[in-house]
Amino acid sequence: MPRLATAATHLQSIFTRVRAHGTVAIVRTAITLLVATSATLCACVRAQQYELRGQVLAVDRGRQEVTIKHEDIRGLMPGMTMPFKVSPPTLLDGLEAGDLVEGSLTVKESTGYLTSLKRIGHEAPPPVTTPAMNLLQPGERVPDVRLVDETGTPRRIADWQGKVVVVTFIYTRCPFPDFCPKMDRQFKAAQAAIAGDTQLRDRVALLSVSFDPAFDTPHILAARARELGANPRIWHFATGDRDEIDRFASRFGVSVLREGSGPESVTHNLRTAVIASDGTLQTVLTGNEWTPADLIEAVRHAH
Repeated sequence: MPRLATAATHLQSIFTRVRAHGTVAIVRTAITLLVATSATLCACVRAQQYELRGQVLAVDRGRQEVTIKHEDIRGLMPGMTMPFKVSPPTLLDGLEAGDLVEGSLTVKESTGYLTSLKRIGHEAPPPVTTPAMNLLQPGERVPDVRLVDETGTPRRIADWQGKVVVVTFIYTRCPFPDFCPKMDRQFKAAQAAIAGDTQLRDRVALLSVSFDPAFDTPHILAARARELGANPRIWHFATGDRDEIDRFASRFGVSVLREGSGPESVTHNLRTAVIASDGTLQTVLTGNEWTPADLIEAVRHAH
């Protein structure tokens, strides 16, 4: 995915293609993270406004978030189901599942949120099917999974035995900047921190696994890796059999629901797993609110 120079232009293009042991290490990592994050966020982009209409499926006031099955958002994305942050939080007052709503969506370079939301009716919400999950607990061994990386090389999680492996789940056609594109940005900043730290450089691997293998072929993943400046010494992209990837991802709490074959049909959450060098689960970072510094801290605690 190209770096978003403006949210509207580049979101449209998406659909057409595809704790350290020494003070010095801590300071160096902090500086590297600051530089990487600044480079990612320095461009000033005017916010774009879009009209949204749809039905509320869930309200999470603690996260200031509402999940909406929305119609096509003209000039931005086709209809799909996804959670949106709201600002101010009072937009959620009185909302419940089934409410029909219309509102205004603000999209900047790296985030999107609802700035207005009005209830215009109510209908019984569609049933929600949540797949059963056998969640891994910290300290449990992570199951192996067959993968193919961006070079077309068959890989397994066990190939990185002896390294701390950070795994996140994405797909390249993901249309909203707060989801998969944000995971890409987080990993890019983390890669810079890892590369700049001699205590981490050769003992940490980043792995972005796509759950859209029909589109995210090795060729597509290689293009994404080049676009993001992924250092093959640190960061790989991979995919595999769709059902096998879904089962593997579910062990970390990733839920992938598909209503069709297009990118707009995929509803998913975000989980990023830190796997210790002995192949056991260290921790799982939930959602998209963790920072690259949080990830580096978790890596330092892994063994």
